[in-house]
Amino acid sequence: MEMKLEKRLELLKQKVQEDDFLSARGLGNEIPFWIFDYPPEKELLVRETIDKMTLSLKNRSVNVLVIDLYEICLKLLETKISADKIFEFENKKGSDELINKLKIMLKPETIKRAIQKKMESGGNIQLMFLTGVGKAWPLVRSHSILNNLQPVLGNVPLVTFYPGEYDNHELSLFGKFKDANYYRAFRLINEKTSEN
Repeated sequence: MEMKLEKRLELLKQKVQEDDFLSARGLGNEIPFWIFDYPPEKELLVRETIDKMTLSLKNRSVNVLVIDLYEICLKLLETKISADKIFEFENKKGSDELINKLKIMLKPETIKRAIQKKMESGGNIQLMFLTGVGKAWPLVRSHSILNNLQPVLGNVPLVTFYPGEYDNHELSLFGKFKDANYYRAFRLINEKTSEN
């Protein structure tokens, strides 16, 4: 029996507040990386839930850092190239060439450093939410960011909100584009569950 997204979101709200989850207990030597996948058309509901969860966690004195991948990309691009230059380049060379150029500027290592800076200025981060994965595509592929974040986060649990499908092996953005095989994260709140 498939579980409705609303029910999964309710279970997610409970899960991220558990001490075992926040301290990454019970995972053995695995890294505490989690992927919460959801139907892309439910993006606004998921964003609203993330805001509510973040507020609730902060009220419980849990230091949670929300990273919007798309916003990070925009800020990085602003430091490297002006909007006028971007438009000019696209007019001359086309959208595909522009995307290729921007991808070069947004190397996973560069994004990792930007996230690391946010973590350092955020104090003792206990939990991180990674959002904006769908908005950042095709400039950034989520699996390459996740691979680069492993050494940065250490034992800090990371929940990536993924508009698509993840089956503990394969990422499929929007349920249409094969993103990559990724084996280092756990799927958070599985669909099929016993009703008890």
